[in-house]
Amino acid sequence: MELFEFILLMLVAVSLSNLVNRFIPSLSVPIIQIALGVLITWLPLHYELKLNPELFLLLFIAPLLFNDGRHADKEALWKLKKPILMLALGLVFVTVAVMGYFLNWLLPVIPLAASFALAAALAPTDAVAVGALEQKVKIPHQTMQILEGESLINDASGLVSFQFAVAAMVTGMFSFKTAGISFISISLGGMVLGLLLTLVKYGVVKWLRKLGMENVTLHMLIEILTPFLIFMAAEELGVNGILAVVAAGIAHSLNYKKMNPEVAKLRVVSKSTWSVIIFVLNGLVFLLLGTQLPDIIQTIWISTEIGNFEVIMYTLLLTAAVLGLRLIWVLLMDIFLGTKSRDPWQLRFKNALILSLSGVRGTITLASTLSLPLFLDDGTAFPARDLIIFLAAGVILWTLLASNYLLPLLLGKETRTEQEEEETQAKIEILTNVVTGLNELTTDQNRLAAAQIINTYTSRIRTLRKDENNDKAQRSLGLSVLKWERENTLLALKRKDVHPYTAYRYLGRINQLLYMQTRDVRYKKELFPIKQWVEMFGMLNPVRLSFRERRAEITKLRTQNTAYIIKQLNARLAEGGPDMETVSSLILQYERTLLRLTRNDSDTYSRQEFDSSLEEMARIGIQLERDNIQAMFETGRISRQGMKEMKRDILFMEHDLREETS
Repeated sequence: MELFEFILLMLVAVSLSNLVNRFIPSLSVPIIQIALGVLITWLPLHYELKLNPELFLLLFIAPLLFNDGRHADKEALWKLKKPILMLALGLVFVTVAVMGYFLNWLLPVIPLAASFALAAALAPTDAVAVGALEQKVKIPHQTMQILEGESLINDASGLVSFQFAVAAMVTGMFSFKTAGISFISISLGGMVLGLLLTLVKYGVVKWLRKLGMENVTLHMLIEILTPFLIFMAAEELGVNGILAVVAAGIAHSLNYKKMNPEVAKLRVVSKSTWSVIIFVLNGLVFLLLGTQLPDIIQTIWISTEIGNFEVIMYTLLLTAAVLGLRLIWVLLMDIFLGTKSRDPWQLRFKNALILSLSGVRGTITLASTLSLPLFLDDGTAFPARDLIIFLAAGVILWTLLASNYLLPLLLGKETRTEQEEEETQAKIEILTNVVTGLNELTTDQNRLAAAQIINTYTSRIRTLRKDENNDKAQRSLGLSVLKWERENTLLALKRKDVHPYTAYRYLGRINQLLYMQTRDVRYKKELFPIKQWVEMFGMLNPVRLSFRERRAEITKLRTQNTAYIIKQLNARLAEGGPDMETVSSLILQYERTLLRLTRNDSDTYSRQEFDSSLEEMARIGIQLERDNIQAMFETGRISRQGMKEMKRDILFMEHDLREETS
């Protein structure tokens, strides 16, 4: 019961952290979550959480990195492979070597091997924190791609380095040759195993589908279990579990490129399910760090080996050293990679500083230090274990604070609202490009189907804009449409194209709507025009219309009015103006209405043709939108989160399209 209450409290805190961030946007969500984790320890709970490091890696790191692998930009990883590998491998090993000796010199109380272990724990950047950064500040697009690629790979190199350093500390033996060979074999073995087990998983899923087992819940459960099973299998076989789940995630994303009908529903459910899982796990990681901090701080505070002020200064010095070494490496990388950028050195230094400060430490650092053994092989206590954990926690906090407060200064004064407005404009441009592309593909045969699809995109554009001028333009245009309808009804009555009873009754409804919108009394007076009603009743005396005849008359008048409105709207469109998009949308709506009014219900072939054209144009629209989203993301116009939101909308559209055509 106590465990359940603790878990429930943690989940509430995850939700609360996002609520607090809404009111205090200057603080990033991870910092808020760490603070809430500390507050939880002050509550009168009777449950004390004891973290098992191996379980921590399995429950948190495996699914988080699997999901990151699924959403990794494969093209960007390949395009930026040199800087990513130099940071994920080269910088990690340099950090371990340089920081190991520096730590041992700075704090002789920590043995050299243990110093290497702490340096290895501090080397990897955190994928979770990097993802959270994008919610807080607008990091340059290419920088964000490098950070995401780096955080996927450097976890493995950091963890393997950490394991070798701990082994050297525990056993007292170490060999660079053995460590190098083991690193290559363990890393390659993890990637190969991840790919092989993914193929096995695909085989099992295919076999289940052949048996007719299309249950979405079953397949979703298999998908959720995948990262855990792969990580456990990798650790059991002695290869790197981190790289195994990353490789599996990347391979898993390739399967979703295939738009098979049987995976359509699973994709929709998968997106929603994983979004909830990742949202919870991201929050719990930093909450758990917060719950561990009070005990760690208390242990160091009562220690007589080192002063309280000194130990805080050591965490600051270590943070400065880690980030400083990263800055030097990034500057050297910029030189040795042979980039022929013509940007001034000030701008290049600023970009390097942004990339350095974005290297936040987090879950891997926490998990590594907490996994330090309590005793050595000879039975003595692991030296300075609590101090090592405290220093690691301090570096995590300082790097989070540095990214939270220093990055916005480097990235300019652009507020989050301005960023959102820029992204909204980019989304509007994407949808406008789709409308343009569909218009270019419109022919006389598919015009009405194209009109219906284009109307959905123009509606989304109007929803994104939500400006008062646009609302006024819509109201003004709606009033013009009513006046045109009234005008054509009076012309039809004058030409005797329609029965007076039908015309006057229809005219009365239009006048009522016009009066409600304009409060013009002349429309109110026309609601019951005595002269016209006398004429109408006089004409009705010799002839009474049946229900079918009245219905046919109404349809005829509506058809004439709709055609007249389309004509006027097209004239307005030819004139140009700020309301062209609204005019275009109304034209499409009325063309669709005209199709419904003029179509013969018995003309099934025409209906089938329309449905076929509708499906084809919908698929073209979806592909155009997907291509434009990718192009905008690659140029940095929209963030990864914005891209995910728009692709989620596409996913639902594809699902609806399959439902309608199945």
